[in-house]
Amino acid sequence: MEESLVFLKPDAVLRKGIGAAILQEFLKNAEKFSVKAFKEIIVSEQLARKHYQEHEGKFFFPWLVKCLCAAPVLAMIIQGDIETIREFLGATFVQKAESDSIRGKYGIWGGVNSVHASDSPESGRRELELWKNFTSLNEDLEAPKKIKDYIAKWIETVKEENVIKLRDLCRNLAEGKSTREEVHREFIRILAEECPLSDTQTIRNFADIVIENVLL
Repeated sequence: MEESLVFLKPDAVLRKGIGAAILQEFLKNAEKFSVKAFKEIIVSEQLARKHYQEHEGKFFFPWLVKCLCAAPVLAMIIQGDIETIREFLGATFVQKAESDSIRGKYGIWGGVNSVHASDSPESGRRELELWKNFTSLNEDLEAPKKIKDYIAKWIETVKEENVIKLRDLCRNLAEGKSTREEVHREFIRILAEECPLSDTQTIRNFADIVIENVLL
């Protein structure tokens, strides 16, 4: 049985309700794949650079590292067909993701797509070895219970309507219909509703990261 590294990215962890909704979708598909580990992790710059090492030297590499280190991630070891997992998540870029996929439902824009998943058995083995060495991510029989507890704590805070609002802001910025300052200000207002544990500076920094992705 194939194993892969899957993690909810900072945009899904800061937005607690969205993270809970995504985890709930995983549990609903338990017949397709199973969760063998679940752990909140603060990603170091060293781990982020090694995780994305295949992209080093590309113009978007610094952004990838910055985004992954912006807030904790929720890392999982998933057992199941890797291609099935990736179809479940949807296309990498949010605008191209199927509307009923995870990224199509919950991603914000471009690469701010809520979830990472290994793209092949080979990358699964490499990523799991890397993350186990850096973070002690290991199989945990309590993983399903921990996920259920997380969902129970945060699912009532989900504001799916804000996903559309955030995407509209990104689209207006990309099309030159709104200024960076206007979008940044509105992002902060919306994210303040969705990120109950985040301070103002964290929210501002994350808004900057999303806007930077739109303008790449």
